[in-house]
Amino acid sequence: MTVLNGTARADNIPIVNASFESIPPGGLNITCTAGGPSCAYNNGAIPGWSVIAGGAFQPGTYFSLIPDGSLIGYVNATRSLTQDLTGQSVQANSQYTFSFYVGERSDGSSGAYTISLDTILGGVTSTLCTVNGNANTIKPGTFQLESCTYTSGGSGFPSGDLYLDFTAISGQLDVDKVGLTVQGVPEPSSLLLLGVGMFFLVAMMMARQKKELPLAA
Repeated sequence: MTVLNGTARADNIPIVNASFESIPPGGLNITCTAGGPSCAYNNGAIPGWSVIAGGAFQPGTYFSLIPDGSLIGYVNATRSLTQDLTGQSVQANSQYTFSFYVGERSDGSSGAYTISLDTILGGVTSTLCTVNGNANTIKPGTFQLESCTYTSGGSGFPSGDLYLDFTAISGQLDVDKVGLTVQGVPEPSSLLLLGVGMFFLVAMMMARQKKELPLAA
């Protein structure tokens, strides 16, 4: 039972500005009148992220509901929005779950994308898990939750920092509420011990039940 309890808890891995709510330097200095009076964005820096041809976006009427806060991140094809999770690397016998919301603008200008959880070492990336999709399949003006998982073994997994990569293949990619969790996965020896323990536990319960059965008159 101790083994089961140890694997059930997932820990959050810190992501800087995971919901893009930190106002960029210079603010949202470009207005987008087609999205209503509250629509604005910047083209450049997003605190905690690296981006070219993208930025922070307060979408106004382009979206009916935002998953978290009032700002989202965007990037235009064929560029990427990335973050290096410095000091966070793949650990042995662990399952990583990478989650995020992808949106389809009400004007239908979103497009295909590739989003991946990678590692990066010396500028070289290794992909752990990937989601390929097209926002055109999402209801216009809404967001959809997506995720992928990676499970490491006892050895042989990529080294380097964990690395988040959001790439727009066509159109615009709009994302929000990025999350990454990790939980331990028991080694085969631990599973064997758990199985043996459960066997003896069931045997003891059956023996006790048999002992407590009332004698027939």
